[in-house]
Amino acid sequence: MDKENKKKTKWIVIFCVIAVFVFCLLFFRVQKVSVEGNTYYSQSVMSEMFQKNIFEKNLLSFWIMDKLSLTPKLEFVREYEVSYPSPNEVHVKLYEKKIVAGISYNNQYIYFDKDGMVLKSTSKSVSDIPLFETKTMTTFTMYEKVQMENEELLSQILNLANLFSHYQIKWDKVEMNEKDEAVLYSGKVKVLLGKKDNYDEQVSALASILETAKKQGGSGEIDMRNYKVKDDIIFKKSEVYSK
Repeated sequence: MDKENKKKTKWIVIFCVIAVFVFCLLFFRVQKVSVEGNTYYSQSVMSEMFQKNIFEKNLLSFWIMDKLSLTPKLEFVREYEVSYPSPNEVHVKLYEKKIVAGISYNNQYIYFDKDGMVLKSTSKSVSDIPLFETKTMTTFTMYEKVQMENEELLSQILNLANLFSHYQIKWDKVEMNEKDEAVLYSGKVKVLLGKKDNYDEQVSALASILETAKKQGGSGEIDMRNYKVKDDIIFKKSEVYSK
């Protein structure tokens, strides 16, 4: 092949590449991003998060970025799956990090996941999410681990929150007193848990005891501050109760 033919072939290849590139830009342009599993942000906000770093909002570039793990990282999402229903549509299925509890401090409600990462902050409590009440100075930055003046207290709180979740304990709040002792309130039952590095023994036993206590009706108190495995647990009924 002479030089002239080689030159022609080179330009043909370049032209074909450019043509394919332009075709992909036009034909595979993302027109719709649908998201499911989102609770922290609206559909429009989530769509913008996924489109803002995509060149000309193109599905092909989105696909390449997805395969190279270059798609947006969302701090409040454990993982997400991307599918392509059509040449112009991207569907994202989110698996968000789960709020396990909140901390009530100085009229601020700070909600966190199992690792203590702050996922939500409000000036009013969110219904159905249990709270730890403390007077210990607590600060936070969204999507970072909550900070407490007393780090040991934070460890206690995370230990309790994760154990309650693991053993499916239904609870309303835990008061952390000035001695960092935990007092649990569940329905009309008050449980003294004391101060420990790990509450596994107490909480594992508490799961069945709480249900039994609630079935007995009325209000009362359970003292588990010095509880050890196989110890008897006594539910003391009381007429006066304040949650």
